[in-house]
Amino acid sequence: MVAGRINVLSYGLGPIGVKIMQSCMQSPSFRLIGAVDIDPDKIGKDAGELAGTGPIGVAVSGSLDDVRDAAWTGRKLALHATGSNLESVWPQIRRLLDHGYSVISTCEQLSYPWDRYPELSKQIDQYAREKQQFVIGTGVNPGFVMDALTLFATSVTQNITGIRVSRKVDVSKRRVPLQKKVGIGMTPETFRELASNDRIGHVGLEESLRLIAYGLNLSLTDVQNSIEPIIAREEAELAVGLLKKDEVSGLHQVARGTTREAIPIELDLVMSVGVKQEDRIVLETKDLGDVEFVIPSGIFGDTATVNVVVNTAKTLYTFGGSGLLTMADICLTRNVS
Repeated sequence: MVAGRINVLSYGLGPIGVKIMQSCMQSPSFRLIGAVDIDPDKIGKDAGELAGTGPIGVAVSGSLDDVRDAAWTGRKLALHATGSNLESVWPQIRRLLDHGYSVISTCEQLSYPWDRYPELSKQIDQYAREKQQFVIGTGVNPGFVMDALTLFATSVTQNITGIRVSRKVDVSKRRVPLQKKVGIGMTPETFRELASNDRIGHVGLEESLRLIAYGLNLSLTDVQNSIEPIIAREEAELAVGLLKKDEVSGLHQVARGTTREAIPIELDLVMSVGVKQEDRIVLETKDLGDVEFVIPSGIFGDTATVNVVVNTAKTLYTFGGSGLLTMADICLTRNVS
């Protein structure tokens, strides 16, 4: 049971940020004390009207300095949803810490940043501790299906010899920004050029792999990543526009890790138009053979991301620690009332 109402600020009001804010407004567990976005068309509008729930008397601010939150006492949580790159969003998170907020973010690289950004991770951890606040990155992927859920699934096993996780997502059912992110409508040549410069693809797959290794206390000795375009075989009308035959309809991305303990980890992600959705975790073991956990229609990412963020806020509201956290460091998140 959540003790008292949770004071939250919505930071970043894109498609996911608005849904997070809307979810908080509809829950008796939360009190929205502020909303921030840089879009001039949103600044000054009532947050409730923007979320479609009716006016609530909280105006969207263009800056944290304009948020009138001084009257609220107790822990304040910022639900942060602005970008995928940690270096880009760290100044925003730092400002939130300065204003007394602990931060729950959808930034994919924040889910396990210790390898990609070791020095920045140390800085974030130290700064959050100095402010007696916490920072955590979460979502559905990374943050749940291909890492946190996989870690929890290992509870029923001993003597693991391999881990394979696959996720198939039909991006025709998803929001426009995600369709663009996977390269829909590009030529295969353009896709491969962007991929070679790490400028396209799903952000966070390697972070999920590293989070699994961290959570199981495995020592990674090598990580290999691959990404290839999936080519459309027929035309399709999508939210992002008309997809033509022989254009890119999605991607196939794989992260493979080898460990000192000889337990290989493989994460296989397909995000493409028309693919049959499924989430599958396979744990290879000596005592039970292959243990499989399958979600036949997959978990719908947009809605699930919102729910994971909101439920992480519920779980951590009374958390007494501070610093930079991962989903492997906290107690089991759940939809607590």
